Amino acid sequence: MSIIRTDAQADALEILKLIIQTVDFYRAMGEELSKENIQHQLFDIADEREAFITSFQQVIKDLGDLPSTPDADREWIEEIGVKLTQLFSDDPKQTIEEKCLEKDEVLANLVNTTTLVEKSGEMKQRLDALNQHLKGSKARLAGD
Repeated sequence: MSIIRTDAQADALEILKLIIQTVDFYRAMGEELSKENIQHQLFDIADEREAFITSFQQVIKDLGDLPSTPDADREWIEEIGVKLTQLFSDDPKQTIEEKCLEKDEVLANLVNTTTLVEKSGEMKQRLDALNQHLKGSKARLAGD
């Protein structure tokens, strides 16, 4: 393992971190909405997305790097920010869903611009599956 990461390793690591962050974020926001007895799909989406974690951990290993996890303190601060915004919102569900979609957009942009797709057909399939999941999540939240 080299000290300097290749672009592919950096992208794969960032994709993994964003997947984990969004899974955690969806669950935390799902708990917030559940406290207010608001119907939502955030837990379902988080469960579906969690399936991509193992796949992208393996991608990182295949590229000769070690998987790492997101900064838990940063995640906690982001969750607090959303909770504060939610307090002043007329529609807490919409506020939370918008924040979820913003996080998904960051992940989708990386998935759509990474050079990982050039590595192999299997890599392209993994990225395409994640991209389809993100599109499906967006549609579900927009139609919710």
